[in-house]
Amino acid sequence: MKLKTSLLVALAGVLALALAACGGGGAGSAGSPGEERPFAELEEAARGTTVNFFMWGGDEEINAYVDGYVTSRLEEGHGITLRRTPLPDTADAVNKLLNEKSAGRQEGTIDLLWINGENFATGAEADLWFGPWAEDLPNARFIDWESDDIKRDFGYPVEGREAPWGKAQFVMIYDSEQVQDPPRNMDELLSWAEDNPGRFTYPAPPDFTGNAFVEQVFYDTTGNVERYQKPFDEEIFEQEAPATWEYLNELEPNLWRGGQTYPESSSAMEELYANGEVWMNMSYNPQLAQRQVNNGLYPESTRTYVFEDGTLNNTHYVAIPFNAPNKEGAQVVANFLQSPEAQLEKQDPEGWGDLTTLELDRLPEDVRQEFERLDGEATLPLEELQENQLPEARTDWLLALEEGWQEEVLKN
Repeated sequence: MKLKTSLLVALAGVLALALAACGGGGAGSAGSPGEERPFAELEEAARGTTVNFFMWGGDEEINAYVDGYVTSRLEEGHGITLRRTPLPDTADAVNKLLNEKSAGRQEGTIDLLWINGENFATGAEADLWFGPWAEDLPNARFIDWESDDIKRDFGYPVEGREAPWGKAQFVMIYDSEQVQDPPRNMDELLSWAEDNPGRFTYPAPPDFTGNAFVEQVFYDTTGNVERYQKPFDEEIFEQEAPATWEYLNELEPNLWRGGQTYPESSSAMEELYANGEVWMNMSYNPQLAQRQVNNGLYPESTRTYVFEDGTLNNTHYVAIPFNAPNKEGAQVVANFLQSPEAQLEKQDPEGWGDLTTLELDRLPEDVRQEFERLDGEATLPLEELQENQLPEARTDWLLALEEGWQEEVLKN
């Protein structure tokens, strides 16, 4: 997607305002936590350097966004060479850092790491992250740092040690030619499945999307969200979880193939929907439906919605390790990743389609309109998504749900 000249001018103005607001370039940190330096000084120190960006490499669209758009803009605008190192699992990088910490290695090879959830919490407990620094970036002014889904990463306090890069939000997908009035809560879903046996299912945990659906049921059947942002309490879980298992077991006979089997992955679920075997789907990428329609894989009658009490969302971040050799460059890269221009390109459903972390009401009208133009018939407006978000539970609650589903639903 190419930005219009008028938008580029607006974005340049936005960045200028951000720099001015932060006192001649923003307050950044480098070297050690608490060592404040103007952001312009960090930019100058980073020019001509290489930033080693370690990140999960399992998605072609994400890799293309980083290798193409991000890498070229950093080279052109900041003189930074971005070197992407793909990981099969982010935990591999965390384990590497744990070993380096144990060995007292003060200079490592990772400058910036794409991370969230349990991996961030593990590193935080081991003091692996440089910071605080993230709230001092110039573009951090466009982010709502008081929001629970920003200041807490799967319930774990961020405390300025990682910078928000993008968001995912759970959405329901349906074929509007087959489903005229989609169910808006779990009670309605149960009734709909009874009236339309075999036309609904969900991926089997531990698939990420399957886990998210079970968590949605957990929130709905327990009527609580806030308690699951706190550390895991086995006694509370044992009291609350049975309502979830009861609901899912009642739903099961009316699922695809009578609930005798579940799609093994989100990809398998997508195929069932594309083939018309099921009339509803789900995703943690709100742009997925539009992308699949554009690619001719989903019917043009595909639409997206969220449950009336909101849907799960989580934020993914970038963090700087304690022994990153180029902390200045890492901060400049993180700031660019948060820029309205880069966030707009990232959200384009023709590419990655990842939701922005920026608050639309903090952006100039011209820029806000460009985000709104990304909406398609199969997607929801960004503003509607942002108004209907629920924070993810802390990781231990999710692990207990995953294990419980295996025992109480799959084997039941």
